Amino acid sequence: MSVNIKRYKNSLRQTPAGGFTGLVKIAWRNLWRNKRRTLITVSSIFFGVIFSALMGSMQEGSYQKMIENVVRFYAGHAQIQHHDYPDHQTINNSFVPGDSLLKKLQEYPELEMVVPRLESFALASSGNKTEGVMVFGVDPEKENRMTRLSDKVVSGNYFQHQGAMMGVDLADNLGLSVGDTLVMISQGYHGVSAFGQYPVVGIIKHPNPELNRRLVYLPIDEAQYFFQTFGNITSLALVGISQKAIDKVLPALKKNLDEELTLRTWQDMFPAVLQQIESDRATALIMKLILYLVIGFGILGTVVMMMAERRAEFSVMVAVGMYRYKLAFMLLMEILWIGLLGVLAGFLGTLPVISWFVHHPVPITGQAGEWMENIGFEPFMFFAWDVGVFLQQMAVVFVLTTLVSFYPFVRAFKVSPVIGEKN
Repeated sequence: MSVNIKRYKNSLRQTPAGGFTGLVKIAWRNLWRNKRRTLITVSSIFFGVIFSALMGSMQEGSYQKMIENVVRFYAGHAQIQHHDYPDHQTINNSFVPGDSLLKKLQEYPELEMVVPRLESFALASSGNKTEGVMVFGVDPEKENRMTRLSDKVVSGNYFQHQGAMMGVDLADNLGLSVGDTLVMISQGYHGVSAFGQYPVVGIIKHPNPELNRRLVYLPIDEAQYFFQTFGNITSLALVGISQKAIDKVLPALKKNLDEELTLRTWQDMFPAVLQQIESDRATALIMKLILYLVIGFGILGTVVMMMAERRAEFSVMVAVGMYRYKLAFMLLMEILWIGLLGVLAGFLGTLPVISWFVHHPVPITGQAGEWMENIGFEPFMFFAWDVGVFLQQMAVVFVLTTLVSFYPFVRAFKVSPVIGEKN
């Protein structure tokens, strides 16, 4: 005990009155006087950061994949349409994309692709079988860059020559295969009759079962001839280099559009997906709060244990002349040092863990996997590589550690100089 008293007296003499630099150094040295206790506390913060970062990464990964499914499989980040088209989706509410519009769009580096489309409905038949279908007139090259449509071809080829591609379920319902003839009739532009016969050059399997039962793809020039639109399209799908990039450029895009055109984001076209994401965020927030409570109480438990083990030490320090407010500050700095070490170690430990899961998504099997496939999603649990998510979890856990540090800070003012006396 005499050795401890001598050491504390020397430490106090080296600490300037009213200054706290020496106390910060003492707090750092105190951490390594009992390495085992320090490592236990740091480990609790370390794993707290990793678990919370994993949850945040998994949450953002699922949202990003959901948005990617909407953007890359169908809608794009946004679409330019005739201002009447959203309320009345008919071929009559199409428009001609002028050279000036296309030139304006090329001026935005945030836009990765501009994909023209002509969409309408028709009656498809083969023999005695008839099905109502959605006809997609697409630019084969641009559409493939956006949706990777060629990867979904399960029979035949991807638009090597003029013809039609159709969903696998639609082909089964009509009894068609590659090389057979598809007959379609519809109402064209301003009521003209539309009729056409097209060889089936490819059969695709889309992740969305509903699209497999309804979609027929035609080259856009063939679709324009079929519907007699003569250069008209129903939409220009815009794909940005990222969601943040497209959000940045949207105000300027809307401002430069002609009065007859409107700009609709994927959130406008698919409000159900947006509502699902927002609802899931609310649920995930509750789960995160529970996780933060577990982390906070874990840190608090180790701090309470530390205070109980060092009661005699604190009494000696007060007895040899250390002011209680300096003792309180020293304990506060000890916990903050531990918190800083824990969150930094957690951040460094998070990077390889998240990197592994980003490149190796967790497969979802059984009925849950089948359900996800039926609604058009890949049966995997995806993770997002977003440093902002990691930093956010570091900040939250560090704030929790800071809040916990007020327990020893307050207890320091109640330390009794008499060893063994309850305080």
